[in-house]
Parts: sequence; C-alpha cells; structure tokens
Amino acid sequence: MKVVKVNLGKRSYRIYIGKNIIGKLSSLISPPTHDTPLFVVTNKKINALHGARLKKVLKLISKKILFYEIPDSEKAKSFPVYIKTVRALARFSRKTKPFVFAFGGGVVGDLAGFVASAYRRGVPYIQVPTTLLAQVDSAIGGKVAIDIKEAKNIVGDFYQPRMVISDAGFLSTLPEKELRNGLVEIVKYGIIKDRALFAFLEKNTQKILKHNQDALEHVVSRSSGIKAAVVAKDELDVTGLRATLNFGHTVGHAMEAAARYSGSITHGQAVAAGMIIASFIALEKKMISCKDYKRICTLIKKVTVKIKLRKMRPENILNALSYDKKFTHGFNRFILPKKIGRVKIVDRIPEALIKEAIEGAPI
Repeated sequence: MKVVKVNLGKRSYRIYIGKNIIGKLSSLISPPTHDTPLFVVTNKKINALHGARLKKVLKLISKKILFYEIPDSEKAKSFPVYIKTVRALARFSRKTKPFVFAFGGGVVGDLAGFVASAYRRGVPYIQVPTTLLAQVDSAIGGKVAIDIKEAKNIVGDFYQPRMVISDAGFLSTLPEKELRNGLVEIVKYGIIKDRALFAFLEKNTQKILKHNQDALEHVVSRSSGIKAAVVAKDELDVTGLRATLNFGHTVGHAMEAAARYSGSITHGQAVAAGMIIASFIALEKKMISCKDYKRICTLIKKVTVKIKLRKMRPENILNALSYDKKFTHGFNRFILPKKIGRVKIVDRIPEALIKEAIEGAPI
C-alpha cells in the first residue's frame, strides 16, 4: 500500500493507494463510538458491484449503516438531489453526528462532500473513489459542489475529507470508456507538472487499458502526489497555483454545460477537448513549440474516446464559458502550456481566438 499525505495543518489527511485495501479501513478510521451513524452515498451500479465489500468492513466500525443511492449521472449534482440527500441523512442520523462516505465516482464524491460540508455546519466524511478519474482527481483536494443550468460546479465549497481510500480493486470492473476518462486527467498532470509521467503514458497507455496493476498504481500514486502537493500550497485557490489543475477544464466545463449535462459528452471527453483547445491557443500565441503541441494532441487522441461536437454550437460554449469560476473581474482566465511539464496562467484571451480554437483545433 502506498500512502500520499495532503499537508494542510489540522486538516491534513492521507490518500491510501493499493489493491484490495478497503479491508484495512476499520484499522484506519476510529469513529467516536460504535453507535456513530455511517451514511454511504453511492449509486445503484456501484452498490451492486462493490457495496457488499464495503458494508462488510463498515460493520466492524458501526452497527448503524445506510447505503443511500443517487442517480448515476451528472444530473445527480443538482439542488433537488442535494435536498433529498440531506433530508435522508437528517432522518437517518437524527440526534447523533454522522460520518459520511462518498462511495463512487466524481459525481458521488462532489455531492456527498457538499452534503457533508453543509449538514450540521460540517460533519466528517471519507472519499472511497471507485473510478480512475475520481481516484486521481475529484476525490482529492476538498472541492465539493453541485451544478446549476448555467455552469458546472459553481455552487460549492472547500471541504477536506478525513482520508481517501483509492482501492485499485474497484477499477477491475471499469469499462474501457471510464478508464479512458481517467487517463485524460492523468495526461493533464503530465502536461502541467511531470514530463516523465507524460512519457510513461505515451509508452504504457495499452497496459493501463488492460488493467495492468503496476501501471495503474504508478499513475494513481504519481497523480495523487502532484495534486496533493499543489493543494497543500494553495488549498483555497488564492495564489493561482491550484488554478493550474484546471488545465483543459475552462472550455471543458463550458462544453458540459452547453450540452446540458446530457451525457452526450463525458467529463473526460470535455477535458480532452479543452486541453487540445488550450494548447491550440498556446500555439497561436507562440508560447509552445510545434513539437510539444503535436505530442500533446497525439497522446490526448490516443487515450480519449473520440469526441463528437456536431450538435454543440461554438456560441453556446462561449456563453457557458462566461459563467466560469475562473473569470476574475470580468476577464477570462486560461491555463496554457509552455511546454510539456509546465503551464502558465493567462488572462484576457480574445474571444475571437477562443472561437477560432473551438472551431479549428484538431479535436
């Protein structure tokens, strides 16, 4: 088992990475009493596949456990689902402070974390991510949120979990499409911070897609370490360092919002498109070499499911982009690559150039 620490003073926690490590949970967590209610937010699919394993472990911790299922889509991150979940938690825990578990992918983690942050002005929660995407990104760092029609993740908070259990055993049931979604985020880490990780992905994409254990643990561990280090230095996104983690997400989130979270484009596909578009802008601004630009586009296309944007109009993407949280004082903010392993925050990208990139980038 590998361990990565997120150093945040009193809010510090550890990320545990390995195969079949969920069984060690009872030795890692110590709720106040055996009567602490454990409220597990999940979805029907994850509960059916892995719920029994987690429940067996949780019985060693508490005798009061509830698995609460939410819809299996981005639309679960909505006010109606949020209110239903909070009310279910209130009815379940009543007079006792509960412990919340986020057991699933990024949608589950974002919603469960937001619920935990608000209920009783904050109750402890643990992330148990079951997708590659969640293990390397959304489960780490404390950003919790829900969506509104206008923009993704715009209603949220910073609320750190007590720990993250990244059990690679859960990844064995992931279909290739979901592995590819996670790989996109790992490519992001390579571009913003780690040229060696980028090169590893160029050589080992197929191993990861075939569930090679060593390759998976390596990329999860390295990605977790990169994000943990960034979060430790800029937890609340104040200095701009944490903003670099949003490479590809500026336009990516706008695409998801423009698609009305319909599922016609996955988060991984949207971020992949967003990274190519940001790299195109960097090339047009002569910030990045043509060689690195081509390597970035080649690897992104290698790892992602083909993106179809025929039904997504550029003006709708631009409109959604105007609601992005990264706007400051009315101006847009993009993270652009200078080379593989280094990015730069750039404000005030002309709208004409953004539109040109959306329409002309080799997505």
